[in-house]
Amino acid sequence: MGDATPKSGRMMWTIIVLVSLLCLVNYLDRVVISFAIEPIRKDFGVDNTGFGLAMTLFAAGAIAINLISGLLLDHFGARVVWLVGLLVWTVAMLMLGIVEYWWLFLVFRVMLGLGEGVNFPAMNRAVRDWVPPQDASKVTAACLVGVPAAFLIGGPLFGWLIDAIGWRGTFKLLSAGGFIVTVAMAFLYRNPAGEQKKEGRTPTRSWLTLLKDPTLLATSWSFFGFGVILYFGLTWIPGYFEQTFNEKLSTIGWFSTLPWGLAIILMQLVGWWSDALQRRSGNSRTSRVYLILGFQLIAAACFIPLAFVTGSGWAVVWLTLGIGCSMAPNALYYSIVSDLYRERTGAATGIMITFFSAAGLLMPVIVGLLTDLNGSFSAAFILMASIVATGALSLLFFAHPKTPPPDQATATS
Repeated sequence: MGDATPKSGRMMWTIIVLVSLLCLVNYLDRVVISFAIEPIRKDFGVDNTGFGLAMTLFAAGAIAINLISGLLLDHFGARVVWLVGLLVWTVAMLMLGIVEYWWLFLVFRVMLGLGEGVNFPAMNRAVRDWVPPQDASKVTAACLVGVPAAFLIGGPLFGWLIDAIGWRGTFKLLSAGGFIVTVAMAFLYRNPAGEQKKEGRTPTRSWLTLLKDPTLLATSWSFFGFGVILYFGLTWIPGYFEQTFNEKLSTIGWFSTLPWGLAIILMQLVGWWSDALQRRSGNSRTSRVYLILGFQLIAAACFIPLAFVTGSGWAVVWLTLGIGCSMAPNALYYSIVSDLYRERTGAATGIMITFFSAAGLLMPVIVGLLTDLNGSFSAAFILMASIVATGALSLLFFAHPKTPPPDQATATS
């Protein structure tokens, strides 16, 4: 092991910094498009359902590549697959700020999804390669901090920036950010030395075997419920407050930061808590599954009152608690997957992320349809609470992850 530990430590911190920045840039795109609902609709002449279609096609691109990227990651390693995905995302982001026709906008939304669909399977593969299992949850939570951070800073930022330079100019700025992260990834990230010898070999277990594992399927369905809440938060919060309470965009930008601020705190605390339980008990069901179960049931319960509130103050309270509790165990999903399939982390994560992308494929347009049909968001909130609750219960009955092996899979061992 000699000098392996310092190298592993340096790469672990490189992964945390690069992935958190990558998540930040990726999800700032989600913030800007959610705050640009009204100007995009006016520029292209589309209704809520049409805007939901744009969000759905982004998810269609992601869902088309999630499993494929996972298989490629296990076959070739994270570096080259990750860089191709980043480049595709950066080009698509730039083109979204340029195109003048709605059909072209939709085409590049698909392309954006293809680029971003590589990110999370690659992240989990990199964590699996470089991080001991007993530290996986807290490291993943640190990597994922860019997701809620994007919403924390993006609301106030884009509430002002869209008015200043327009949504098109903002998209171009995000493309520049994606280019910077791509260059940094190319120079700083390397596949682990031990993995170089494995690249290109045929995996010993077919990805079809993964689809038969009840723990992976239950975890994936719960992750679908997590995606339902996250995609509502990233797509419809500004539109919800504008259409329901006639709030101004600048006001929404400030109080929309609350759910994401709570999420940042809870994600880190729960990640450390999970790893502490894992080291003490050696039981992944206790340290991963039960924590997810509890927080997702609380999140589901918080979304039910949103169907009945009549004031924006209470809506902010319940949304903050619901989104914060749903995001709290985010890292634990990835830890369950890497615990289950040490050698197939990319493919297994690709399957789980496919369920997440399916939430993005379905929920934006379903919420748009429900609001157009009913004139309110009440039915959408009840539907989301129901889905999240079933996902949590599926973990209770079907998720029995194996105890992770000793740290035999860190990259340089």
